[in-house]
Amino acid sequence: MDDEQLQSDIRKALDSDSRDPELSAALAAAHQGDSRWSRDEEGFLRFNGRIYVPDVSDLRLRVLCSRHDHPTARHWGQKKTQALVLRDYAWPGLRAYVRDYVKSCTQCVRAKTPRHLPYGTLKQLPIPERPWNSISMDLIEQLPSSGGYTAILVVVDRLTKQAIFIPMHDTLTASELVDLFVMHVFSKHGVPSHVTSDRGSEFVSHFFRSLGKALDMRLHFTSGYHPEGDGQY
Repeated sequence: MDDEQLQSDIRKALDSDSRDPELSAALAAAHQGDSRWSRDEEGFLRFNGRIYVPDVSDLRLRVLCSRHDHPTARHWGQKKTQALVLRDYAWPGLRAYVRDYVKSCTQCVRAKTPRHLPYGTLKQLPIPERPWNSISMDLIEQLPSSGGYTAILVVVDRLTKQAIFIPMHDTLTASELVDLFVMHVFSKHGVPSHVTSDRGSEFVSHFFRSLGKALDMRLHFTSGYHPEGDGQY
């Protein structure tokens, strides 16, 4: 990448009528004599001797490309890329910008050697023996208010796929969850032997766990934000 063209565009951005408050504050600091900021004879605004890159157009992205993607840059990791950028350039949040850029580099991801243990194999949930012997429970929250309710507790029988939709509030507590469970599930279908849910605070609470232990229900918690883990997708 042509550094001369990049630096020329940086100078033009500094002289343009930009409404960027960050750039305006930097120019004001240099004008007021802040020792960290200066304007050199070439027209660059410098921070601690490094060229300040304003957040204008794709200038910062081009700097990263020149220090990471260029054939001579060799796709270094975060620390090396950061050091290469800091030799000449500076801007607020540079370290986080470099970190996110390197993490999102597809070529680096493909070439990176895994350093973790092999992932465990996925296991399917067993097929239930009878209706309502194994159920899944989930919450649909932050819905538009309807009749004073803003959430739905969904209970699904994993064998027949029969579902119960229970209106409720976003502020549901563990004890209220137990009351709904007894009223809508236990009273009609008996005690299931297996309950699958996500790791919401209502489900993993000590109160709900104690209920499961008292009724001899096995509680299985899936990963957060992975609804397919309950076997219904």
